[in-house]
Amino acid sequence: MSYLNRLLGSCLLLTLFCVDSSAQEVAGQARSAAAEVRSTSYQGEPITLDLVDVSLVDFFRTISELSGLNILIDPDVKGTITIHVEEVPWDQVFEMVLKSHNLERSIQGNMVRISTKTTLRKEEEAKEALKRAEFQAADTLTVTRHLNYAIAKDIAAAIEKQLTTRGQINVDSRTNTLIMTDVAPSIQRISALLDTLDSPERQVEIEARIIEATTTFARELGSQLAVEIGKPSDRNQGRASVIATFDDPVVLANFTTGKLLDTFRLDAIIGAAETRGDARILSKPRVSAQNNAQAVITQGAKIPIPVQQNFTTTVRFETAALQLTVTPQITEQGTVMLTIRLENNIPDFSRTVLGIPTILTSESQTRVLVPDGGTTVIGGIFVETDRRQENKVPGLGDVPVLGHLFKNTRKDRETREILFFITPRIKS
Repeated sequence: MSYLNRLLGSCLLLTLFCVDSSAQEVAGQARSAAAEVRSTSYQGEPITLDLVDVSLVDFFRTISELSGLNILIDPDVKGTITIHVEEVPWDQVFEMVLKSHNLERSIQGNMVRISTKTTLRKEEEAKEALKRAEFQAADTLTVTRHLNYAIAKDIAAAIEKQLTTRGQINVDSRTNTLIMTDVAPSIQRISALLDTLDSPERQVEIEARIIEATTTFARELGSQLAVEIGKPSDRNQGRASVIATFDDPVVLANFTTGKLLDTFRLDAIIGAAETRGDARILSKPRVSAQNNAQAVITQGAKIPIPVQQNFTTTVRFETAALQLTVTPQITEQGTVMLTIRLENNIPDFSRTVLGIPTILTSESQTRVLVPDGGTTVIGGIFVETDRRQENKVPGLGDVPVLGHLFKNTRKDRETREILFFITPRIKS
């Protein structure tokens, strides 16, 4: 019997030891978790509190003494608190009590004010009402701003959105002047904005070479560009293996001219083709345009068209020309984004209406990124020419039927392609 008692006692002690060990393990895990929270979220010193039905005022006084904070408690902060914490950061306890009692803290200088959310909301509403009253009572100013670079009517729309409800803006187009009326702080802010907007835009010089070439020369030119681009020592870069022919105008080749000599080399290739009769320079214009401003190059004719209306005949002119429209956009990397529009209107005198020729139209639009000083080649616009050549013996060749024995007729059709070489250069 005594042996059985000793055995039961040993089992009881072992059970108590296991329970105690489990409790210690759980407590250790809780302390580790608390330490982890303290190290990641809160930086206050750990504190231990055991309070029952203590007023909130006394609790915040205790936090002030433990943390060293200067705490101001509003009179409407009331209630009691019961709390038991061990080794918890004081700032975590402080935040949790504020949330549980629907309180809010505000920091003013080195003071921490504790009040209810209702009180703070009423104070904010009162501040906003005071600001509105001061805004309505403030005097307005009227100032004029003469613009040097920007166009007044274009920039007025953007400035109008920056005015207050008491402000207004007018434009004097004759002197390119803005007339602004608003309160003083708004006028100062808009004046600073205008200092930024009214600044000179960088310009881009656009040099174009418009040539009419045979399709054979177009292919040869593509091969020559590909050879030059393929040299590792050459500064030309890009893609231009072969210039092919397409039904619609497309970007056929891009290459970068790294030296002024490269432009001369391109002119030499075109000049040699002119000598052989494979190419003909239609135009070589050079224009300068501001950043994001449109530049238009037109070469052709205007066809007069009579218009009858109310028993009165007037003349309207339709443009039949080759037109190149380029809009440059300078990027932050120093390259130029070109928006290019091509339009080729050719009068067809073989098909007329009341003596007025039909206008054949070919249009295309593309967008290409070109380095500063680089050249983009655009092709795909074709012009077909029909030639009829007759050789005959004078007199005998005009005899009906038998005249065919003394003359021969030759018909040729030639297809030539219009190529555009566009080189943008950013002007400092």
